[in-house]
Amino acid sequence: MAADPTAISRPKPADFIPGYRLEKLVGKGGMGEVHQAVQLSLGRTVAVKLLSAELAQDESFVARFEKEGAALAALRHPNIVSIVDKGRNKETYYLVMEFVDGPSMREVMRSPLLDFGQALRMMMQICRAIEYAHGRGVIHRDLKPENILFDEQAGGIAKVTDFGLAGFDEKAGLKHNLTQTNVAMGTASYMAPEQQVDAKNADHRADVYSLGVLLYELLCGDVPMGNFDAPSVRKPQLDKRLDAIVARCLKTSPSERYQKVGEMIADLEPLVPAVSMVGTAQLSGIGRAMRRAREIARTIGRVAAAILVVSALAVLTASFMRTGAKEKKMPAGFELTTDFGSKFPVPQAGRIDKESHVITLGDGPDQISVVAMGRKAVTRAGDIVYGPPEDAPVGRTVVDVTADGEGLSLSAKVETQAVRRSSLEPLYEIFRGPRADARSALMLVGDTGRYVALIISGTGDDPRLEWALGPDHRGVMTTAMSLAPGSQNLELKIDPVTGALSAMVGKDRDQRLLGSVIALGPKWKELFGDAPHPALGCLEGTCAFHQVVLKGLKAPAPAPVVAQKDDEPEPAKRPVQVSQNTVRKPAPAPPPPQRPPVQAKNEKKGQPVKRR
Repeated sequence: MAADPTAISRPKPADFIPGYRLEKLVGKGGMGEVHQAVQLSLGRTVAVKLLSAELAQDESFVARFEKEGAALAALRHPNIVSIVDKGRNKETYYLVMEFVDGPSMREVMRSPLLDFGQALRMMMQICRAIEYAHGRGVIHRDLKPENILFDEQAGGIAKVTDFGLAGFDEKAGLKHNLTQTNVAMGTASYMAPEQQVDAKNADHRADVYSLGVLLYELLCGDVPMGNFDAPSVRKPQLDKRLDAIVARCLKTSPSERYQKVGEMIADLEPLVPAVSMVGTAQLSGIGRAMRRAREIARTIGRVAAAILVVSALAVLTASFMRTGAKEKKMPAGFELTTDFGSKFPVPQAGRIDKESHVITLGDGPDQISVVAMGRKAVTRAGDIVYGPPEDAPVGRTVVDVTADGEGLSLSAKVETQAVRRSSLEPLYEIFRGPRADARSALMLVGDTGRYVALIISGTGDDPRLEWALGPDHRGVMTTAMSLAPGSQNLELKIDPVTGALSAMVGKDRDQRLLGSVIALGPKWKELFGDAPHPALGCLEGTCAFHQVVLKGLKAPAPAPVVAQKDDEPEPAKRPVQVSQNTVRKPAPAPPPPQRPPVQAKNEKKGQPVKRR
């Protein structure tokens, strides 16, 4: 188990749990810690899982911890980690489980020695464990490589663990329903669509979806995202019948998937290569002679391989002394976030506009701190440029600025070119395998091991998005895009309202979304640990980054509500409002205008006469 570097822990005394002696910490995460321990009564090695003291004060987390114990207590299967004991001390709760001395599935998948036959045999063991759990009313709901361990002392068999999010089928008589309606629980890359919306109502077919993701990742090396290629397209040597199995597991509608894991096993089993168990007594004389010849040939091959390995080690040692680093097969983003040790300040001018929350590298009155790690980088007319990889194959440049705002946007114009290989390249490939393609990356980096990276190749291969933001937010997305080698406009954007992560390639009307958005949530900054910094990465080839811009995005302010004041005059032509208890009399009509009197003389008396 890999320890989460963001987990906060205090050292525990050896006698922290009565009856057990804690020997060493083997893993820790969001809910607590796992220790290798000795059960004193029997002297056997066990694993003790401790709920963190802070979460032990929260009833919901205690209930979830108890739920894991209830799930394990209901299961007894060779491919499921068994529970030994559970209890509570003064500070926290604990579970005692069998100790699995071996790697996780994540570590096994990274091994270059893993072949397709081994992958299918591993998958069958996992499927049988989940089929057994479903038969007893337990739904795992968090199947992922980190929750599959391999017991090396038992011959490398798979063990499913971590039932902390398990669901219980009430039809089986188990009622431990702790999940709220309309809440998603699990790991995003491995969750079924319905589980991402409403975990409470997701049934056992959500585990079938997760099994399909695991199978695809075992065969192809990454999780299926968007419009993914079938396994046999990615790996032509695979049986095409695997395409149909994966496609059926990953159907959006649960009703279109396998309705039982047993159905998936029935389709998968004929494709698993059988292990030969033929003994010597069953072979004829000719057969024994042929087998003896094969053994001699294998012996000669082993000797030749040993000689080749010694020669290869000599070449690798010389290469290691020259480059100062070993070449590893690992995700590009992980390789770019390695602690290189060497750091080189790169002087860079720019402009920091505090009012608009925009930071631009290039011409400007401000000095911006930029640090190159691994390979050396130079600034040229406001651009950051990596030359041919003579000193080291991998380099990362971190811009020591952050942008205010609930969201952000990082964009740049990127050029990537492969370098011309020397005449000794064939010898290099014999001993170290084909050299990796030239790649550039636009990145956001936080605490150690937490990053988002948009990666493009210098050969025009499909762009790739990688994210690693803790155990529940990690994955890889690749989408087919016809990109010409050379210059590309890239952008990473996090929405200020929803926290959705988008990766875009292109500019203006030609800008296209890579795959789909990744839901990080409004508290996305906490996933980075530290405030994310913009970074630029280069692997193998020459890389140039132009027009690097970081923008802080503000959430739109709510529309103001204008209240009508009582003493404010009503606007013209507004209808008169009359209450039910008040009778308003109409205003009296104005009197007619008065005309001035007209005088005329009386003919007899000579007096004026008033006429109206």
